[in-house]
Amino acid sequence: MGHGPTGSLAWFAVFDDVRLIAVAGVAAVTAVYQLPELPSPAWLLAPLLLCMARFPGRALLAVVGTMAAWSLIQAHHAMADRLPAAADGEIVWLTGHVVGLPEAGRYRTRFEMATSNPARRLRLSWYGKPPALAPGDCLHVRAKLSTPHGSANPGGFDYSAWLWRQGIDATGYVRDSAACHAAPVWSINRLRHAALQRLAPILQQRPMRGLIEALSLGVRQHITDAQWATLRATGTTHLVAISGLHIGLIAGLLFAVARWLTLRTPAARQARRVAAVVAMAGAVGYAALAGWALPTQRAVIMAAVLLAAVVAERDIGASRALAWAALIVVLWHPASVIAPGFWLSFAAVAWLIWIATLVDGAWWRKALYFQLGLVAVLMPLTLWFFGQASLVAPLVNALLIPAASLAVPLVLLGGVAALVAPAGAGGWLLAKIAAALAALWPGLEWAAQWPLASFHHVLPGGLALVLAITALLLAAVPVPWRIRALGAMLILPAVIGWRPSGQAIAPGRFRLTVLDVGQGLASVVRTAHHTLVFDAGPAYRTGFDAGAMIVLPYLRQVGRLEIDRLLISHGDMDHVGGAAAVMAQAEVLHRQGAHSGDPCRAGQHWRWDGVDFDLRYPSEAEAADAHDSNEYSCVLRIHAPGASVLMTGDIEAPGERALLEREGEAIASDVLVVPHHGSTTSSSPAFINAVDPAVALVSAGWHNRWGFPRPAVVSRYRARGIELFNTATAGALEVAWPAPHAPRVTRWRWQHRRFWQQPRPGG
Repeated sequence: MGHGPTGSLAWFAVFDDVRLIAVAGVAAVTAVYQLPELPSPAWLLAPLLLCMARFPGRALLAVVGTMAAWSLIQAHHAMADRLPAAADGEIVWLTGHVVGLPEAGRYRTRFEMATSNPARRLRLSWYGKPPALAPGDCLHVRAKLSTPHGSANPGGFDYSAWLWRQGIDATGYVRDSAACHAAPVWSINRLRHAALQRLAPILQQRPMRGLIEALSLGVRQHITDAQWATLRATGTTHLVAISGLHIGLIAGLLFAVARWLTLRTPAARQARRVAAVVAMAGAVGYAALAGWALPTQRAVIMAAVLLAAVVAERDIGASRALAWAALIVVLWHPASVIAPGFWLSFAAVAWLIWIATLVDGAWWRKALYFQLGLVAVLMPLTLWFFGQASLVAPLVNALLIPAASLAVPLVLLGGVAALVAPAGAGGWLLAKIAAALAALWPGLEWAAQWPLASFHHVLPGGLALVLAITALLLAAVPVPWRIRALGAMLILPAVIGWRPSGQAIAPGRFRLTVLDVGQGLASVVRTAHHTLVFDAGPAYRTGFDAGAMIVLPYLRQVGRLEIDRLLISHGDMDHVGGAAAVMAQAEVLHRQGAHSGDPCRAGQHWRWDGVDFDLRYPSEAEAADAHDSNEYSCVLRIHAPGASVLMTGDIEAPGERALLEREGEAIASDVLVVPHHGSTTSSSPAFINAVDPAVALVSAGWHNRWGFPRPAVVSRYRARGIELFNTATAGALEVAWPAPHAPRVTRWRWQHRRFWQQPRPGG
């Protein structure tokens, strides 16, 4: 078999199948985006030159090499445009224009700005009361800039990756401005802004304003936190993020209408081609009206491939069309492969294509398979990316997707009318749709409140993800039941949360994690069966809350949403700010310290799983006069056989002296969480000598305005041979003891290095 001309052609055909090429090409680009450093594209010249020879798989190798090289070239170009780390913190005058739609909040306006010298895209905040900003407006501002960066924590949102995908070259905030007399730059976003201004008087008093703006113009800033929570719990967030569903609805509707009309003209023989052109124009127009975001770009490319096949009168098949779409999307924007939406959208379409080939019978039977199967197959990916999935999603989507097929065209019609017609046009229609949504919304809220509506579950690793997807595919394929039964076993690691044995914590042992919350402190101590949260990080009035965005995702990641004790060292906002969110979304059995009925008092002790926790400061008399100040921060010593940690909050030098006078060498510990983020007001030489740690951990923001940890403090630790780690450059720090009194520190940013990250992994 396989010999002779026929066998050779078959061998070539296997390797030249666009579906295999697409899988290999996407895998190559994904591999590039896992690299900690960017190699030169020149390394790929050799395999590309090899493709000049004729051999089976030449096309496959050529595509893989070309896509990897293209990804590297684009990445090098993007890195060259970024504000270098050496320039972080610079205050400079900039001239450019507003791009995209500004997001006006209560305390600040956030917007993007394009400059030409150098050519960069900036994401800036303007605090206070900035002038009214519109897309295309010329700006001349004095801004403090920072290279794109974000916190690095297990389970947390990767802000630095999001900035990379959006093409942001620097972030910062405006400190001053001057007149800029250049003419505004025209863009579709300027028209979108005008439409929003026209709709504001009609929608601003309506609770469904955010949903209408999201469906018509792709603007989601007015969707409330409560509405987002309802959408997530019911698995319907995709309905308000303009993507494949919405573009497909508009393209399909326009195709059907244009074909029906053309069939009644002399050009009837070209009806399908005319309809395809009209549908494509509509898809592009809707995507532009929605801001041409990355999800809409993917959807338009998918639609373009299918419609191009119609125009060319070629039946390439749905699976090959999807493969072509994947190749084009990744060539168009290689960074798509690090976007969860890329994998979810292509997985959803691939599943629907597969189901369409397997299921026969009545339309309701196909619809049932589509909904149940789609939610089932996407659940592992949803859990992998977000740690949350919805159990009511099949039923809710079965009802709302048909409703969306009517609502989306009507909302779009109202939005277009507001854009091109006199003021108020389209408002009546949008107001009626908003009223209808408001009437239906309580039903969605009721579904979201069902105890099993949504659940949080973290897949233990990539292997569990692959096994779960394989299990679901086996369940759908028409194979013998004994093979399908194998799927039940393959899905077990994902269902029961199996984890490698190295992640378990034995009795008499504990682990400390100091999270990367920027300028502040949040840390988690885990014993075999108990959890302590010591401080909860900052929360700001602009919306960032470390409790909700960092602490809780980490607790979900490690499966510890029941907190035995939440201890807040003192009342500064960078320590207590996230506590409210933690209390609201996790089960906290006991609250202690600042802003609680149980202040810290020296001598308090508890024991969990063979691990001792001792409060060493302040005394009862000191605690009575604390007033939530740094000086009277709670100081906690945790110790077990062969392992000890001293956690100090923001205690300062007088408190350190009082602690030394009372405790002496009893505070000696393997690990010290450095007091007050490395301020010169703390870490006195006598205190460091008494603790005598092998390792010291600093929780501080990168390039923070106080310069923490101060160079003099860093020198004190290093002069004593103490290994110093800083969350600002290392990300979250996890400490374990593989041997007695030999702490090992794992740096999250170092473990998950990516070439676009700033600050670079270090410690």
